[in-house]
Amino acid sequence: MNKYTLDDPGVKRWLRNLYNSTIEFQMSEQKLILLCLYSWLNSRFELSEEQLEYMLSLSADFKNNLAQQIAFAINNQADITLDKQTNENNTSTFPRDSVKVTEYESNKIQSDTPEIPVESEANAIFSRRLEGHLIVRIYYTLL
Repeated sequence: MNKYTLDDPGVKRWLRNLYNSTIEFQMSEQKLILLCLYSWLNSRFELSEEQLEYMLSLSADFKNNLAQQIAFAINNQADITLDKQTNENNTSTFPRDSVKVTEYESNKIQSDTPEIPVESEANAIFSRRLEGHLIVRIYYTLL
């Protein structure tokens, strides 16, 4: 796979290419994410030195949880959005990203769909599928 920009359009391109690939490739991508989020991000996206340093500064628990959320989203072919929100109160002649807080939210919904039939004891056919949307928000100020 190619390297993508670390912005919402880049994430969307990566996701589209990933979901159009084989199941085996999607599973290997999940394994790489779960093995080391930092290495996977560095190999999959174009990152600046500051972004790499910031990734190293995140707690292991946060990185592990985020990796699990990304792998879960891929496993269910859910949408992933990267939302960079700026605080433009601090501006100077040379704008530069300075990540202040990173958070994520995940909306997982179990819904009835006709895609995976399951037969109940009463012979009623229904299905269950997990749907969701992972949103990764990065807040930063322009210095």
